[in-house]
Amino acid sequence: MKKLLLFLLSVVLICTLAACGGSGAPAENDGGADESVSVSEPSSDHTTEPAGKEDNILIAYFSWSGNTEQMAQMIQSETGGELFKIEPAEPYTDDYDTLLDVAQQEQRDNARPELGSQVENWDSYDVVFVGYPDWWSDASMLIYSFLEAYDWNGKTLVPFCTSGGSGFGRSLDKLPDSAPGAAILDGLHIPGSSVDGAEDEIAAWIEGLDLS
Repeated sequence: MKKLLLFLLSVVLICTLAACGGSGAPAENDGGADESVSVSEPSSDHTTEPAGKEDNILIAYFSWSGNTEQMAQMIQSETGGELFKIEPAEPYTDDYDTLLDVAQQEQRDNARPELGSQVENWDSYDVVFVGYPDWWSDASMLIYSFLEAYDWNGKTLVPFCTSGGSGFGRSLDKLPDSAPGAAILDGLHIPGSSVDGAEDEIAAWIEGLDLS
């Protein structure tokens, strides 16, 4: 009888140990599975490009005070395009009053200031945003130097502008002559004092362009 009881107790003990050992394995495997997913299979939030992001968009801009540059950066955030800063070979003066005199003289001379750099892989861009400040009711003459340096056939030009309140001035009428062959879309002007906080206005404008 004792032998039978001992045998039964042994069987119960063996079954109990086996059950305890089995309950720990899935928990460890679950942890390993979660870790492997996070490394080898990143979630879609990390791999999917945001809607509207394009690699064929260039955002070229000239900015003296920083307002146009800030606007260009907001456009870049909305489109995913590549930024290109248009700069003169000889920098403009930092003095505002002197700058006004320089701008007026360049307009009188219909000057084409020399560019300090060139866009690489120009042919890879289909859409080119071109931004500039309004100086004396026109774009700075440097912008026309930029436009006339490239072949615009088959490209889309989207102007944007900042100013003290005068808008695009004469520049919109002059763009076709300096960028022949370009399809020119509706531009956006924002007063320099209103660039801060203009994200929603810029986003709505870009959505209306239907660049996709």
